[in-house]
Amino acid sequence: MVKEDIREKTLMIKFHPLQEKHFPLLLHWLESPHIKAWWDQDVHWTMDLIKEKYGCYVKEFKRLTLPDKTIEKPMYAFIMCVDGVEVGYIQYYDAYDFPREQGYELEGLPSSLASIDVFIGEEDFVGKGLGPLLMETFLNEHVFKHFDAVFVDPDTANLHAIRAYEKAGFKKIKTINEGAITWMMKTSPRNN
Repeated sequence: MVKEDIREKTLMIKFHPLQEKHFPLLLHWLESPHIKAWWDQDVHWTMDLIKEKYGCYVKEFKRLTLPDKTIEKPMYAFIMCVDGVEVGYIQYYDAYDFPREQGYELEGLPSSLASIDVFIGEEDFVGKGLGPLLMETFLNEHVFKHFDAVFVDPDTANLHAIRAYEKAGFKKIKTINEGAITWMMKTSPRNN
């Protein structure tokens, strides 16, 4: 079966702010094997855990409780829609607001730096060239209005994600953690 390349069509792309009504969809996606392979592998998601983590995202902030303090900073979460179909999730935030889950510090990167996390949850939409188009559209509509650059740090073994980021204009900066994580960045078109 040949997969249709989505880039050959004219698509209506929308980004709807995350709402509680999306929680069952998030639960379904986060427990799907193609997402679970790269996103929260050690978490068995339940509706209670979804509400606990994403409840504040609906109110545009993230609460992170650390041993010595609690951080509450802006977090902007969206459901990505293509031609009226909810296909995935994307979020952005100031890259310096939260410690990196992998335990490293961001060094030598622009001071105006967003970080995004993204996945296509609907498996029928994976592998059709949609990821780069969604990311480019999202960055231009949302992120680059507030930040000069955007950062991602995919698992180096996640070649599909890295190719999608490259097609969306991200450049590899370096690998860290013995090559396990690839740093990638894209600058705003207004800075080029």
